[in-house]
Amino acid sequence: MPARFLLALLVALVTGDAAAQVRLIEVLGPRPFGYFIGDVIRLQVDLVLDEPFTLQPGSLPKPRPVAYWLDLKSVAVDDRGRSDGQHRYRLLLDYQTFYAPLEPRELTIPGFSLAATDGTRRVEADVPAWSFLTSPLREIMPRGGGGTIHIRNDAGPMWLPVRRWLVGAAASGLGSALLLGLLAYHRAWRPFAGRRKRPFAHALHTARRAFRSGSSAEAYRAGLLSLHRAFDATAGRAVLADDLPSFLKSAPAFGPLGPEISRFFRASRRAFFGADAMGAEADLPRTALLDLGRRLAEAERGAS
Repeated sequence: MPARFLLALLVALVTGDAAAQVRLIEVLGPRPFGYFIGDVIRLQVDLVLDEPFTLQPGSLPKPRPVAYWLDLKSVAVDDRGRSDGQHRYRLLLDYQTFYAPLEPRELTIPGFSLAATDGTRRVEADVPAWSFLTSPLREIMPRGGGGTIHIRNDAGPMWLPVRRWLVGAAASGLGSALLLGLLAYHRAWRPFAGRRKRPFAHALHTARRAFRSGSSAEAYRAGLLSLHRAFDATAGRAVLADDLPSFLKSAPAFGPLGPEISRFFRASRRAFFGADAMGAEADLPRTALLDLGRRLAEAERGAS
């Protein structure tokens, strides 16, 4: 009798020690009803162990047929780390049911055991079962006789009131198009590049188009000529190198660019009157000419 008592006491102490290491086992599932054949059910198992115990990966259930009507499709483990002397895990298990009931019926996904160890001791953690209600896809008894089985039609699409959203989208699109047009007009983008009072913007587009056409001396002269015509259109008369001081006085917005404009006129004189387009391009490369055209167009836009 004393020996049996000591054995029972030892079993109780071991069981109590194992329970002390497993602080929490909680099974969380989706809704427990409304399932049909082929549906996948995801269960979440939260497990909390006392340190230094850790979950043994080999004790995790393997994807397999659990019953003739139930398959375990996948198992994922999220180690959520340690805090406050406890180690937390989260298991995600996807089950698929193949049960085809003739009437609503409650089914149970069986529980399983997990193992944890601290290196020397091993404890078991029993995950409880989880129950759900499954329903048939067809009627139990046919309507109207004749043995015909009526399958319920799929739910039709729901019409949503979207008129005000369409009106808002259309108004937003029209407003965006208007603002883009105003911006293109202000910056003299196409098709407004050639409008009056923005001759330098038009000249910049012309010079770029000329330079894209080739690398010949004629293309370079065409780029120079486009800026000359812009100076003439801005002043309302022909502007030569000697007229530059009076031009800058009448158009003060271009004053800060005086040295670059003088360089342009020197290169132009060398290209047209000195018959030395290559030397002129060495003095004022095409990139510098386009940069001057861009800065002149910006000054022109700021003055208007």
